[in-house]
Amino acid sequence: MMTKMQKVWLWIFIAMFAVPEILWSPVVNFVYSFSRPPINGYPQLLRDNFLLNFKSENFLKGIIFIQLVGIVLFSTFWLKNKSNIKSKATFWTILFLSFLVCLINLFVFYIAIIFSPSFP
Repeated sequence: MMTKMQKVWLWIFIAMFAVPEILWSPVVNFVYSFSRPPINGYPQLLRDNFLLNFKSENFLKGIIFIQLVGIVLFSTFWLKNKSNIKSKATFWTILFLSFLVCLINLFVFYIAIIFSPSFP
């Protein structure tokens, strides 16, 4: 079993990714805008928000970076506490999903850095 402090840190790392994604969905908007054809030269967005305004470019990069740090810390914490997880199927499923989310987030962060004011 995990200690209370380990559970608290686990939830903090999850919140570092989940709260910005729920409030502004920068990663989902990027991925969604690549899957949809542009309309009148503009990408289709899942939900328009202030982060996609060119004036908020640095804030967007900061939010995506915080999400990236959160998911990386979650993954390392999950790996570190492997022995405390009872079900191996649950352990490997969550680990695989967290690495997948980490890769997607890393890709979106890279795109945000490379295509600086002209994204998505």
